[in-house]
Amino acid sequence: MTDKQLEYVVTIATEGSVSRAAERLFVSQSSLSQTLARVEEELGVEIFSRSSFPLTPTYAGELFLSSASQILDIKNNLTARYKEIKEETAGRIHIGLSQDRNLIFTPIILPPFIKQYPNVDIVFTESDQNRLDHLLLDRKIDIIITIRPQIRRELLYFPILTEQMFLVLPIHHNFGDYLHPPKSIADFRRVPFILTKSGNNLRTMCNQILDEARISPRILMETSSMDVCLRMAAKGLGATIIPSMFYNLHECKNNVYILPLSSKYNREIFFAYRKEMYLSFILKEFIRIATESLSSYNYSIGMINAPSAEEHEKIFQERLKQQHSEKEKMV
Repeated sequence: MTDKQLEYVVTIATEGSVSRAAERLFVSQSSLSQTLARVEEELGVEIFSRSSFPLTPTYAGELFLSSASQILDIKNNLTARYKEIKEETAGRIHIGLSQDRNLIFTPIILPPFIKQYPNVDIVFTESDQNRLDHLLLDRKIDIIITIRPQIRRELLYFPILTEQMFLVLPIHHNFGDYLHPPKSIADFRRVPFILTKSGNNLRTMCNQILDEARISPRILMETSSMDVCLRMAAKGLGATIIPSMFYNLHECKNNVYILPLSSKYNREIFFAYRKEMYLSFILKEFIRIATESLSSYNYSIGMINAPSAEEHEKIFQERLKQQHSEKEKMV
């Protein structure tokens, strides 16, 4: 039995059908069906029950798939080790992360890494967390940058930083003088909100924050992008809730007020990778350099060095004076 046969059968199990697996493997459906039939004939058992859709492994199939996955992992890890011996400072790594994090993180992480390892190719895959988890488990990417709303037993998590949640309001708005600057989340009951779409991890957190504050928000706009949320808020359309990490590195941060929320809403950011995966020297270096680079932007591993309440109040007052000065010039 060859490695290719093992990979083909494992892919059928992952996709739940021969046709989808054939598309993913770029082989014909008939060829893949023949491969499965040959493997089952060699083993003398059925790997999948044909009476269900998607295809469900039989008991014997579960044993085979578990062993096949381990064999493929051993082979891939061994290959990675040999490659590391030959090319310690060259290679390719596949990183998965959300579009918003890519927008903020890569300009910070990549320059120092590429400077030290110019012969390493980095491939980024942007998607939502659920799909990134599956791509990681399917061995399509090496490592992901993610929050951890749920722990997957197949993955290991390496902490990068903790981000605080900020309630954001435009400096120039007509929602009431009592919001110059906002003092409490209760002040936002009559303010329209721009939020990420339902199903997004940030939206789930926003719903929790607003529910616990007993606010039923009027949602002016929903989007898939934190960047759009902050930009629309900065234009004066309404309030939003975003992570401090995103605010601190965004070009619109000087156009908004921020109200830091309770630490109970803090979110941890992690690198995640498969437990059985051999972490190459290059991947270890990427994790190290990425973490150090983010720390240099006023972060420390585990907690953000957020400004104090007094510093926030000083910023608010300075921006309020600026706003009044601009109004007087217009009169």
